[in-house]
Amino acid sequence: MRAVQFSEHGPPEVLRVAEVPEPVPGRADVLLEVVCAGVTFAEVMLRRGQLPVSLPHVPGLAVSGRVVEVGDAVTTLRPGQRVAALTLAGGGGAELVIAPESTVVALEGELDRLSDAVAAAVPCSVTTAWGLLEAAHVQPGETVLVLAAAGGVGSAAVQLAVAQGATVLAAVGHGAKRAAARSWGARHVVTYDELGDLDDLLGGRRVDVVLDAVGGPVRRAAAATLGFGGRHVVYGDASATDVVTSTNAVWLTGTSLVGHNLGALAAAEPERLRTYLTEALHAVADGTVGLDVTEHPLADVALAHAALESRASTGTHVLRVEGPGARSRPRPAVG
Repeated sequence: MRAVQFSEHGPPEVLRVAEVPEPVPGRADVLLEVVCAGVTFAEVMLRRGQLPVSLPHVPGLAVSGRVVEVGDAVTTLRPGQRVAALTLAGGGGAELVIAPESTVVALEGELDRLSDAVAAAVPCSVTTAWGLLEAAHVQPGETVLVLAAAGGVGSAAVQLAVAQGATVLAAVGHGAKRAAARSWGARHVVTYDELGDLDDLLGGRRVDVVLDAVGGPVRRAAAATLGFGGRHVVYGDASATDVVTSTNAVWLTGTSLVGHNLGALAAAEPERLRTYLTEALHAVADGTVGLDVTEHPLADVALAHAALESRASTGTHVLRVEGPGARSRPRPAVG
C-alpha cells in the first residue's frame, strides 16, 4: 500500500511516499481505509526527532475513512461504516491504518454531513480543544488566554470557550494572524510580545485560564498573566524550549499547572477519549466550531509540513490519501 514515511529525522524533504506492508489488526482493533489524514505539529516534532519514534515511521494521528475489517473483540463498529479516528501510534498517512475501537467514531446521523477533509481535521484539533476546556474547568464569565489561537487546536479552543460564555483573549505569533484569531470570536487579540502589558486591555483583571502549546519565553509570560485560582493548561511545546516552573510561584500565587495529552488520556481512560471525540465531531456538525481546512494531495506532504513549520499558516491541514476503494464512492459535500 502507499504511505508517507520518513527513515531519518530532518527537514520536510525526508518525507517520502513509498510502498509499505499492510497493517494487520488485533482482536480489539479496527482496520480502516483512509480517505483523508490530518497533519499536526506533533508530527512535525516527530519528524524533527524532538519526540521519540522508531524509524522508519509512517506519520498520521487522525484520519477519516471507512471500516474494512474489525477484530473479534470489537462490538460497536462494522465493515463499511464511515468513520473518524485517532490512530495514536501514527500510521494515518497511508491507504490503510489500524486504530483501537475506543478511538474510532462512526459518522452517522448528523455526523454523516461532515466532509472527509473536515472529519480528518477534528480528531486531533477539536478533540484536544474539548479536552483542554474540560481540564481547565472553564466557567462562564472567566477570561481565557489561548496561545497559538490561529492554529487548528487554538482556533477550536477559542470557539468552544466563547460558546461556554468565557471572554477569550487570543494570542498569536505575529500580527498577520490577528484577523484569523478574531474571526473565531475572540474578544481581544494580541501578539506574544504584548503579553506583558494587558492591564489596560483587561481593565485591571487577571486571566483565569491559559491554554498553552507554545512553551519557551511565551509560556513564562503567559503564566504571569494568571490571577488567584488561575489554571495554566499545557498541551505541547512548539518552541522545543522547556521552561522550568517554580513550585513556590505556584503556591504563592494560588495558581495551578495542568497537563493534557490525548495519548495519555487514551491509555488511562479510553472511553472518556471517545466521548471527547464524539462531542468534538458534533460541535463541528452543529456549527459550534468552524474549521479552516487546507487540503493537500498525499504527494505534497512535505509542503504541508513546511506550512506548519513556517508559523505563517492558519487553521488545520489534511492530506487526501484515498484508499483503493475510496475513489469510486460519493463524497459528502457539507462541512
